[in-house]
Amino acid sequence: MYKTRVLIISERKEHSIKYKKLIETLNQDVVITNDLSNALGIIQKQGSEFIVISDTIKEKLSEFIRKIRVLTFNSRPIIIAISKSSDLEDKLEILEAGADDFLGEEISKQEFQMRFKAHLRRYIESNLNPITRFADKNISIKAIKKSFEEKEKLSYLLLKIKNIDLYRKTHGEIAYEKILQTLSAIIGSTISQNDYVGHISDDIFILITNSYQAEKIASFLSFAFDNILNKFYSNDEFENNFTIQSSDAIEENKTGLMRLNIASIEKNENENDYREILNRLFELIKLCKNSNSSTYIIDRIKLKGEVQEQEEKNKVLILEPDCALSYLLENVCQMNNINVKISLNENDFMESYKNFKPNVVLLDWGSKNETISLEIAKKISKDDVKLIFSSSFLNKKEILKAGADLYIPKPYEINTMIDWIKKFLKHSL
Repeated sequence: MYKTRVLIISERKEHSIKYKKLIETLNQDVVITNDLSNALGIIQKQGSEFIVISDTIKEKLSEFIRKIRVLTFNSRPIIIAISKSSDLEDKLEILEAGADDFLGEEISKQEFQMRFKAHLRRYIESNLNPITRFADKNISIKAIKKSFEEKEKLSYLLLKIKNIDLYRKTHGEIAYEKILQTLSAIIGSTISQNDYVGHISDDIFILITNSYQAEKIASFLSFAFDNILNKFYSNDEFENNFTIQSSDAIEENKTGLMRLNIASIEKNENENDYREILNRLFELIKLCKNSNSSTYIIDRIKLKGEVQEQEEKNKVLILEPDCALSYLLENVCQMNNINVKISLNENDFMESYKNFKPNVVLLDWGSKNETISLEIAKKISKDDVKLIFSSSFLNKKEILKAGADLYIPKPYEINTMIDWIKKFLKHSL
């Protein structure tokens, strides 16, 4: 739950305490000051969503409100002025200066609370995502900033739905909104009242919780997401674990179903910039990208030690029975500094695969009735290797089911094939 910060500025202590108690019963954070310089410092450094100002201050109320509006032109807090004056001209002057509401000192406790609640509701509702009803990015950034002031041991969880852009493209806006609404309902039922959840973008969430609960929440959400996934795909898509976007005549990179990826880090006492938190989370969540199911990763203390030098991943094995095309592929790969090996038949290929240990494999569907290439694909797709499948016989679904990461129909441009090989080699590093 997000708590707004309310600043009360008044010279009369009894009034400040009264308003503070009334606002705190609404579960909001309240700060009191009677020093105008201190008040301006709080507004500039900490920020306040609400400012309650009494005309007991030593400066003219309307002039001080104008100063606040200049200082807060970006954040635009809600200003509630309280005055003992009931003169219409005074009211108009204060409202003209930038106050959002004018209340008389004689106002009852009940009316003060109701008016404050109305402003609070309007503020929160104007910053909600229309699909999930969770707070938007602006509120989420403020929540992260406020968490730096908490003494409690906190964790930040970044929730990102892998392949949701493809799902939105192939299944439409209504289905896209339904998946977000379903996920938000699961999240809402999982977190406690003191936790915060909001958006960083339209379909990326940030969750702030007690560090002791972080892994339990991440584990449950990833489990729950996979268990509701079948409701958002056809039986064929769900069983095959991929969606076909286009016809057999168009190349296609195999993309799996949606999965929920979660990255979690603990609050670091040395961090005081929300951007550092988000950068760490986005870097961490990249480690989840190759998982075939919803997963989470927790940032833990790293042990120092020797790191072995990684072997360069730059090997490509090509099974292409067409001698002219295989020769052309070999030469273009070599021109691009790619370590390439060519096989003209299946027996030679399997021997080379065992000894060469490639990072990327290019297979060709040689004849219309041939299934041996598909069998090879099924075997090597279990290994840590990227598989490209080219074919003159357009059967995209069968090829992708066999384990191919990319389907390319023949004839194809050599440059297109080389670009894909480079991309897969880069991702395998």
